[in-house]
Formats: sequence, C-alpha cells, structure tokens
Amino acid sequence: MEKLYLETTHNSPKVDFNPETGVLEISGRAIPEDAHMFFKSLFTWVKEYVASDPINTVVEIKLDYLNSSAHKLLMEFFEILKTLHLSDQKLIVKWFYEKYDEEIHEIGEEYANSTGIPFEIIEVAEFSV
Repeated sequence: MEKLYLETTHNSPKVDFNPETGVLEISGRAIPEDAHMFFKSLFTWVKEYVASDPINTVVEIKLDYLNSSAHKLLMEFFEILKTLHLSDQKLIVKWFYEKYDEEIHEIGEEYANSTGIPFEIIEVAEFSV
C-alpha cells in the first residue's frame, strides 16, 4: 500500500498517511473549496488501509481551523477508522489544539464523545509553521 501525501495549501491541510508506521496526520487549515472532492481521496485510502488489517494506528490531527463541511467529513473519516477500534486493533487519535483555542478543543471532545474512539486531547502553545 502506498503512502498518501498531500501538501498543504491556503485552504486545505497537509495530509501525511504512512501505512508502514501507522501514523495518519492531518494538519493545517481545513476549508477546501470542494470538501467532498478533497476528502474523497482520504476516504478511499483509509478504507484500503483499514482492510489491510493494521496492528497499530495513531491519527494526529493538528487543525487551526475547519469549516462546517470539513467538520462533517472529518466525522465520516473517524467513522471509517472506528472499525479498527471495534475490531480490537490499537487505534488512538491525538487531537492537538493551540492554547486558548476553545473551539478546536471542543470539536475534538465532540468527536471523541460521538465516535467512542480513544482520543488524547493535547494542548500546545502554538503550531509550528
């Protein structure tokens, strides 16, 4: 299985999904003009990844902003990953938020409560550029 890497743009986050290490990272600003098209490649990749029966998966989310479309589609992304958790494979989501960014903090807690996936909500001083 190939790695999925998408460089960050002004409107879309960096995506770095590595099947060898089991680390799936999304970072930056998630306000793509066509959110469905952007997330389509992520959904396709993650479905194949889940089918490959990975042993250990760490999802690292470092978003400084996401619009409502990206918010909804990120929930779908977590629902696909949830099958790993339900099949007793190791899955953890590390949700990073900048200090004082209560909105992103609350969104992470919302995802954790809605999906039942183990989340670590991690405060950082600021995201490195």
